[in-house]
Amino acid sequence: MTDQILMTRDNPNGFKLETLAKKLQLEIKAKSFHISGDTSIEAQTIVSNNAQIVGLLCQVEAIQNHSLIVLSTIRQDEGPNGKARL
Repeated sequence: MTDQILMTRDNPNGFKLETLAKKLQLEIKAKSFHISGDTSIEAQTIVSNNAQIVGLLCQVEAIQNHSLIVLSTIRQDEGPNGKARL
């Protein structure tokens, strides 16, 4: 895979999942804000869909943060170039 987005040993400059989830939430909220005054059914449907997507991204962030807590019980994170914890 050549177009990796997430930080890995093969892609140390990628995004951490929790960081990417937060950035996506902020961008989607901003896009929704720009059309929030539009009362058309189409715009309101998009705003509603975006709210659901943001909620799912919040869940992604929370699940990933839980995984990081679990991993921290093994040992400290050495980064993408360090020794794997699992």
